[in-house]
Amino acid sequence: MCSIRRIKAISLAMAVIISIGSVAGCGKKTEDKKSNTSGGSGAATNAETEYFSNVPEELDGTTVKFATWIDHNSNESSQVLADFTNLTGIKVEITYVPQMDYANKIAGLISSGQSPDVYVSNGDFPVCMQMLRPLDKTILNPSDSFWDQDIVKMGTIGGHSYLVNVKGGAWDMGGSCVVYNKRFFEDNGISTPDLYLQEGRWTLDNFYKCAKELSQVAESSGVGIDINSYVNTYSVGLVTYDNEKNEFVNNCTKPDVVSAWQRMIEARDSKIAILKDDGYRNHFEEGKLGMLFVGTYGLRKTGWFSEMDADDISYIIPPKADASSEQKYGVASTRSYGIIKGAKNADGAAYFLRYFLNGNNYDPAELYKSEELGEMYKEILNNASTNYNFNTSVMNIVAASDTLMPTFTIFPDLKTCTASQVSTALSSSSNKLDTCIEKANEILQKVIEENK
Repeated sequence: MCSIRRIKAISLAMAVIISIGSVAGCGKKTEDKKSNTSGGSGAATNAETEYFSNVPEELDGTTVKFATWIDHNSNESSQVLADFTNLTGIKVEITYVPQMDYANKIAGLISSGQSPDVYVSNGDFPVCMQMLRPLDKTILNPSDSFWDQDIVKMGTIGGHSYLVNVKGGAWDMGGSCVVYNKRFFEDNGISTPDLYLQEGRWTLDNFYKCAKELSQVAESSGVGIDINSYVNTYSVGLVTYDNEKNEFVNNCTKPDVVSAWQRMIEARDSKIAILKDDGYRNHFEEGKLGMLFVGTYGLRKTGWFSEMDADDISYIIPPKADASSEQKYGVASTRSYGIIKGAKNADGAAYFLRYFLNGNNYDPAELYKSEELGEMYKEILNNASTNYNFNTSVMNIVAASDTLMPTFTIFPDLKTCTASQVSTALSSSSNKLDTCIEKANEILQKVIEENK
């Protein structure tokens, strides 16, 4: 491998080298790598080239341990990991940690002195904060405009920042969409969501009209609804977060939350919809459902529905609440990354995160199921609300659900109530949600005290 010193020298001259189209030795490898993997211009920006030219030589040959449940050596990130090592000399080792018990497993590794370096917070804020070291105690600068400042703000408490991601980057996720099986529509003469959109009539009324017609021909029901994706799209959501006070807020009795739940449960009462935290994605994959209201992970090449025939599936933005309403795209994800307490290679982790999360280092063909779906994914991400919601992460502190789907554990009456009983079902369990919020706020205060 070329030395870091030599890569630095070559990187500083990269603009000149690229302009004359001639480069040799390890410099050629760097240029080829950037051309082959970039999802943007095909080459690193001058700012990014300069950033990685400053990797300290002592990091050459070190290893960053990335704790995750995803095998990044065999997905869209595999070439990116190799390119990062080629560029910096820093190796990346995947430390496999099961998603369903991620935070607890990381806590155990920290306690035993075996801390990995990189943490993935996939909807577990604020629990994740207990496992992280402040980023201002590393070389990573969260105030750099490279990082998504909405995520930085969310992950900043007691004057310290703990979490980062890149807006529109390779692992920026969130928003909502509708997925449907075209065969159900075509074989039964049902007007498609895309047709309604083209005609300017893609509203909740017509969404539920599709569900009603599908319920006549599908085995399970007309539509499967991911509860949180739906509620977060059409209301403020059950739990939000006040950044200024570092406190979570209970919204379960707010009118828009009640209304969103009533509309869903009206559909359940009519037996045209089934409701669950994950929207019954498995039923859709098994051909038992014709339509889903879910998150956007299915738009990604290695995301949901990868085993289904791609020609059978269509994706579309969420329906408007009504014809005169503003288009909604759901809520941006709180997915973010930090450096773990006791990390042995925090500086290497900082460089890794900047490279790994930068979408320009990825081949778009490896990120999305198609170019068209990639554009839809970006449209949804760019327009999703950053009024983040913490329904699942806060409720799971008490619910301790093995499946990470706690809504009906905290609000059991919602599982069987009618639409007319929704307001009572929500208000009667408001105290349970308050308990979850109290514990979530206690976690934040403890982290603030620890890092004063």
